[in-house]
Amino acid sequence: MRIRIKYQDGAGNMTERDISDPCKETDKTIDAFCHMRSERRSFHLDRIMHSVATNTGELLSPYQLVPLMRAPDSIDSLTWQVRPAIKALKFFSLTTRGFSKRERQHLNKFVKELVALPQSDEEISDWVYDLWCADLYQYRDGDEKKYKGLLEYIPPSLLEVCRAYANKIVGGAANKPENSGWGERIDEEFGPHPLF
Repeated sequence: MRIRIKYQDGAGNMTERDISDPCKETDKTIDAFCHMRSERRSFHLDRIMHSVATNTGELLSPYQLVPLMRAPDSIDSLTWQVRPAIKALKFFSLTTRGFSKRERQHLNKFVKELVALPQSDEEISDWVYDLWCADLYQYRDGDEKKYKGLLEYIPPSLLEVCRAYANKIVGGAANKPENSGWGERIDEEFGPHPLF
């Protein structure tokens, strides 16, 4: 079966490519034939933003591309459709207040609000902590394009929830952002019609 994926590489670039014959490589990667490169390549599952069976148009979970890769009730399998929102909110946290216990608690609640998960709070927290979201170094050097590209994959129905949690993350005394620029970022990135 041929599968079309939208993939975010390690530098944050989004590409669309067709793959076939996926095989488990590690717990976090698959090995598949990449038709764009005409060779087998490794793909990180958490960087596959979208996957579709080209012959049927069926939307596929990246974690189910390889049989028995992930249990259907694993965090990865249950969150794949909302993963761009989770990554964007984590990246927002990392680039504003940081990612200490306080901010992680908000992210954990956000994940649990989006998806009913059977895992413990500790397992969810560990998963959120390990989730790769974007290249901080490029962002700090002024390259926002790749992060803003990630925002395009957030379903519009989730923008209001993202906005509410972003406000909680940056909330200081009386839930007002400590930095006025953070409020502007929330409006730009998680508003009803993102301004980028």
